[in-house]
Amino acid sequence: MPQDAYDYDVLVVGSGFGGSVTALRLTEKGYTVGVLEAGRRWTRQNLPKNSWDLRNYLWAPRLGLYGIQRIHLLGNVMVLAGAGVGGGSLNYANTLYIPPKPFFDDPSGGTSPTGRTSWPRTTTRPSACSAYGSTPR
Repeated sequence: MPQDAYDYDVLVVGSGFGGSVTALRLTEKGYTVGVLEAGRRWTRQNLPKNSWDLRNYLWAPRLGLYGIQRIHLLGNVMVLAGAGVGGGSLNYANTLYIPPKPFFDDPSGGTSPTGRTSWPRTTTRPSACSAYGSTPR
């Protein structure tokens, strides 16, 4: 492929939840966008059926493993990250949970036990879920 074929206005690193939406929004605004992903595109046929399929489950290139899940040990925290087109959604079996209406009608207004507000009080299920329709694209 010629070098000029790799000329993008924006290069998005990662095709997970944030990267895919960012790439979509930028292309909708007319930018040429490239998406850089560490892993490959997975299909229903080659996704690991369980965690015992280490070759397709864990991402550890030094061990010859090129699976869907990276494990990062950061001090006292273990972080799971996706490695492949879809990013972190690969860790969630490519599912997208849409909360039911009562979730948004909670009188706490989305306040966590620590008192932090999770979303603006004006957020309703229809307004929040309007984005859910474009996520699978």
